[in-house]
Amino acid sequence: MAMVRHIRQDAMPSCQRTLNRPDCRSVPPPLKEAFGTASSMDIQDITRRILIQRRSRFPDAGPVLQPAGEARFRHEGSRLRVAFASARAGLAGEMVARVLRYARARGLGVQWVVVPQRLGEEELPAALTAAGFHLTESLLLMAHEGPIRASVNPAISTSPIVTWQAMLDYEHGSREAFFDDPSPVEMAVLQRARDRWREQEHGWCRYYIALLHGRMVGGCYISLFEEIPTIMGVYTVAGARRQGVATALLAHAIAETIRPGHDICCLFVRHGNPAEHLYYRLGFAGLLDEDTYA
Repeated sequence: MAMVRHIRQDAMPSCQRTLNRPDCRSVPPPLKEAFGTASSMDIQDITRRILIQRRSRFPDAGPVLQPAGEARFRHEGSRLRVAFASARAGLAGEMVARVLRYARARGLGVQWVVVPQRLGEEELPAALTAAGFHLTESLLLMAHEGPIRASVNPAISTSPIVTWQAMLDYEHGSREAFFDDPSPVEMAVLQRARDRWREQEHGWCRYYIALLHGRMVGGCYISLFEEIPTIMGVYTVAGARRQGVATALLAHAIAETIRPGHDICCLFVRHGNPAEHLYYRLGFAGLLDEDTYA
């Protein structure tokens, strides 16, 4: 499998200037397709802020990588997640080898997140490929300023999830949409729904559900613990797509989350997902790529 990904020119953040800190490279004005809309957002500043808050998600100890470079780590059970690596020129292979030795000695698998636009990560895709990693996910980070200004299908109603049954319905729909599984294992649904319910009770996230003619057809959730909230898990079940479900969900979630002085939200979308076109039409701007290797 070829690991050097060729992204469409209209979807690839092309970094031309460098920030004065190593967290990321700057990006040009908002990426947009022919039908996109311009934005007044400060792309460089928003990108920098989002990378800083995502960096805080990797707080754990890991192997000593100097003099090859440095990275951030997060332990997730039997898996070590690596991100925000900065490899010295010519030493990316040595950095990857050190992480693998550390993980194998502890019986851990490794998942490595690469932001190609960051300084120090340019050589990592080739080094990871040479070490046997495969590209498993390729995402585009996008951001939006202010409320969604689009008409919403009046037949669709959206609301925050406030009952256990609604959370169960959300999880069933999520598994149907993301895993193409119309009949998921009930125990798995219950466990994940409990996790989501706990996240909401702690105030970490807020979950939303969409109904079309009284039937559950979609959902999403948004983080509440970060400076720039992240919208996640946007889905529409088969049979209800192209009717404005995602637009209604995003409009509701964003309207309830933003406030004066804090009117930026972000989300990730897989490259090639048709939703990417929708997000551009709704005024989202592309910021940078995030590739996962395992």
